[in-house]
Amino acid sequence: MYTQSLDIPGNVAPLDADANSPEQARFDAVMAADGKIEPQDWMPDAYRKTLVRQISQHAHSEIVGMLPEGNWITRAP
Repeated sequence: MYTQSLDIPGNVAPLDADANSPEQARFDAVMAADGKIEPQDWMPDAYRKTLVRQISQHAHSEIVGMLPEGNWITRAP
């Protein structure tokens, strides 16, 4: 989904300065172990940005999915 610009030459994201940090190592270990990452836990900025985008899209689909039933709300038993 929305991957048009992933393979454009020269569109390479710079490596994070935190790529070799202890926080990154812990994050990678938790992910490799299929563990949970909580909102207050450290995570790479790109990972957090992607999560926020996915959560926003999910919330939007929940709201838009309800729109066809909007006319029935005032007449519901």
